[in-house]
Amino acid sequence: MSESKSQPKINRIYVSAICSCLLLSSALPAMATKMELRPLPSRKDLKEKAWDQASNSEALTISKFKRRPDYRDEQVRKEQESQEQKAKDSEAQRKAEAQRNNQINEAKQQATRFNNEGVLLGNKGQWQAAVEAHENAVKYEPSNKQFRINLSCARTAMGEHMLKAKNYSGAAGLFRKALCAAPDNGAAGKMLTDAIKGMGLDPSDAETRVKLGDQLLAAGDYQSAYIEYQQAMQIEPSAMVLVKFGDMELAYRRLDQAKHWYNQAIVKDPEYGAAYRQLGLIARAEGDHTQAAASLRKALILDPKDVAAGQALVEIWRKQVAKDPLHAENHLGLAGALQLTGDFQGAEGEYRKLETLEPNHPAIKAGRKSLNNAYHHNNADKHKKAAETLFGQGLRKEALAEISQAVMLEPRNSKYQFFLGECLEACGDYKGAHQAYLTCVLIDPEKNQEAASRMADMQKQKQLAQPKQAVQQAPVQMNQMNQMARMNQMPQMQYTNVPSNIAKNMYEGAQAPVQTPQAQMQAQAPVAQQQIAIAKPSALEREMAMVAGAEKQRDYTEAVKILRQLLSNNLNNADVHHRLAVNLMAQGQIGEAVTEFRIASALAPERKDLASDLARALSIHKRSLMSQGNTAGGEQ
Repeated sequence: MSESKSQPKINRIYVSAICSCLLLSSALPAMATKMELRPLPSRKDLKEKAWDQASNSEALTISKFKRRPDYRDEQVRKEQESQEQKAKDSEAQRKAEAQRNNQINEAKQQATRFNNEGVLLGNKGQWQAAVEAHENAVKYEPSNKQFRINLSCARTAMGEHMLKAKNYSGAAGLFRKALCAAPDNGAAGKMLTDAIKGMGLDPSDAETRVKLGDQLLAAGDYQSAYIEYQQAMQIEPSAMVLVKFGDMELAYRRLDQAKHWYNQAIVKDPEYGAAYRQLGLIARAEGDHTQAAASLRKALILDPKDVAAGQALVEIWRKQVAKDPLHAENHLGLAGALQLTGDFQGAEGEYRKLETLEPNHPAIKAGRKSLNNAYHHNNADKHKKAAETLFGQGLRKEALAEISQAVMLEPRNSKYQFFLGECLEACGDYKGAHQAYLTCVLIDPEKNQEAASRMADMQKQKQLAQPKQAVQQAPVQMNQMNQMARMNQMPQMQYTNVPSNIAKNMYEGAQAPVQTPQAQMQAQAPVAQQQIAIAKPSALEREMAMVAGAEKQRDYTEAVKILRQLLSNNLNNADVHHRLAVNLMAQGQIGEAVTEFRIASALAPERKDLASDLARALSIHKRSLMSQGNTAGGEQ
């Protein structure tokens, strides 16, 4: 209570004190001190200062909120980060390069050390250790040619010791490895040949070298296999060897190089089925099923026993049928593939499906006809295989019966005709054998040189066996011919000594004999027949005179027509075939002319003039084909 009464009293004292001070200050004079400082800035000065700071790129913080970064700030940041990353990458690359150089230098030092060690070991005769040291040197520095030469020499020396110890297989392996290291090592190549001879094989046979390469390839030794294929190529650059080179490239998945070798094989031999098969497999792997099917089909046509090509072709068409079972062409393709692989029942089933889908499809009739022919060929081939088996067992008559069945089913098969000739010759039917060989040559002259050779051998054997008999029978035959001459009012002939080399060949004229007395006498008296031909021109001579007249008038078409008519009764006359070939050449029909030249040369292989004309015709034909190929290439 006392505190509340004293509070107003204090306030009154405080107010009175203040008033006293005010009165006192107003009564005294002003005595303020002047300050020596700059005056406070005005608003105008503050604006000018802010402008100056902005011009000097000094940010003036006016707001308490920070400015949001825009795209320019982001671009600056990215550029800074890029430069920093480039600097880091450059530094890392520099360090990696330095490290790589150090490794290379260390590898070279190691390689040099191993190489020197190998030389020392080789001088001591420790060839196994020397080869290992040189292999390490090449491993550390593969590009050093001298190290590879040293390795090749070490392997050659070690292989030579094995060769002397008659370890032919091991020596051959070392010589191949030596050639891998240095292909120009002639000593290794020569010793490799000696080692293969020691193995009981023929190193000059290309097929033998290919088989060795196949064995090495199957064992996974690609380098040695390549050496064997290379040696086979030097011996005989055949289509088979070219395909092997393609297989080597295919093993390393170099498809373009593999296709190059396969195409070269086809150029070398257009009928080598393995090249088409490999191209088909590559096309299938690349997804080109159309090209794959075409190549595999060609391979099967050329080699029906190619199982890999058949399986791949059937698989392609089965996938097409599964993809679109209502498409008629897919069933047609599968039917053809099954037919080529020998599955005739499957092919028949596909043709039925095709008839269900499109009863009027134009390919049904031709396909069924082809299937029927394939079925007959399969039966004929069975008879052929049975005949070969029986012939090998010495059952010649049974073999003749089987091959005769095959020939009846396919009379235009040259292989069947050739084997028929062999069976007939073995059974003693030389005339029938000659006719079979002649038919074989006429079907395909270019591929039946062996049949022509067999005909020539038979002719020579008969000529050696018949001269004495012909000389002994000549007087009797002359008397018979004189009697026939009197019957026909012809001048009589006087017998003279008959040279042994003009006896008529028993195989001339494989036609059925004419059953007339005069024809029989002519067949028994070849010398008298020649003399009668001089007295009275034969039908052949009259026709040849007509040919000569047509040639004189340059009417080669008429000459060819007459000669073709003559061939029907003179198939085994080499002169007629040769004359026809000459006139065909004059007409410009080079391909047919070459065929006739071949037949003439096959019928008379001992005549050099026919062989030389054939060689000239082949040369002209080759130039013609090359010029046509160049023209076609230019048009394309």
